[in-house]
Amino acid sequence: MRTSHLGAKHSSMASLSLTQCSLFLLLITLSASFFSPSSAQTKCSIRSVYQLGDSLADAGNVIRTPGASIIFRADRSPYGETFFRRPTGRFSNGRVITDFISQSFKLSFLNAYLDRGASFTQGVNFAVAGATALDTSFWAARNIRLPTWNTPLSNQLGWFKTHLQSTCGSRCAETLRNSLVIMGEWGGNDYYNCFFQRKQIPEVRTYVPFVVAGIMRGIKDVIQQGATRVLVPSIYPLGCLPLYLTSFPDNNTSAYDNLGCLRNFNDFAAYHNRYLNRALANLQNQFPNVSIVYGDFYGAILTLIRNPSSNGFNQNTLLTACCGTGGRYNFNFGTVCGAAGINPCSNPAKYLHWDGIHLTDEAHRRITDILVKDMLSNFRCVV
Repeated sequence: MRTSHLGAKHSSMASLSLTQCSLFLLLITLSASFFSPSSAQTKCSIRSVYQLGDSLADAGNVIRTPGASIIFRADRSPYGETFFRRPTGRFSNGRVITDFISQSFKLSFLNAYLDRGASFTQGVNFAVAGATALDTSFWAARNIRLPTWNTPLSNQLGWFKTHLQSTCGSRCAETLRNSLVIMGEWGGNDYYNCFFQRKQIPEVRTYVPFVVAGIMRGIKDVIQQGATRVLVPSIYPLGCLPLYLTSFPDNNTSAYDNLGCLRNFNDFAAYHNRYLNRALANLQNQFPNVSIVYGDFYGAILTLIRNPSSNGFNQNTLLTACCGTGGRYNFNFGTVCGAAGINPCSNPAKYLHWDGIHLTDEAHRRITDILVKDMLSNFRCVV
């Protein structure tokens, strides 16, 4: 079984057309009800989901982490207001991508691992905002400072194993055979800490092999525990995020692509994703009986930016944060979303970006809609 890709990278018109064709063929082959949660669950036998990652997936772990000091206060209003009507620790106005994936299998939303009173019968969310793929010691040796409360991939894998031993014991292989493990996205915080500590892109590129190797070690670890389906998301197109656009302005118009995104940061993200893809292909050859699927968050986001109207987004605010203040991109590190007196936009569903680095509930829904149909096929869920 070869490594599968959730949508080709949308960096060219050719790859975009191939993705559209594959999705069209899936749509005409499958009934309209296939994407319904009950249908997905029956065809896949997915009974639980395990998520490891950072703030793009965190469901409340960082707000329960002793000593954690976060820039974006996901424990305060207006976070969570659109769907949950209250802050839950998710870095959005509502659900994150993991929530929508769980829904597609008719499973409940995953609770945060550190929420000790919660139910974990259908999986666990181990993701922690700010988490890195590589341990703090790796970055310290390269003069990159990380928060003392960083909970990297290795720590989350420890939680994963502890949870399995306490819940399934000798039957863990059977449990994981009917589970989905979502490995990341990983790498976004590793690179963020480099870029915002004045490291230049050529230097940060040299760290990509180490970050990807760390992700591969993590995948091998969950496979050795018994995982048979692993989803491995890409990093976002960094150059399209209001936080990066505000922090790294360029007077040279050629620094921006036709979407208004910073070319150099998107090129860097694409480099990481290509490196990740190649590593996944090699890993798949080592584990032919495991389905390792690449989740193209990068391509899905660019698809939404290229086709705003058909996806319900406002063309004029595509690169603007819904919740923030100041400047062209409505982002300012001094007064971020969750700070006192900062109110969100009146209609978040029309916005792609929530707080400048995290996306809206509606964006997460649209991204999942792009990815899940291919994911089901690549996990051999299609009859």
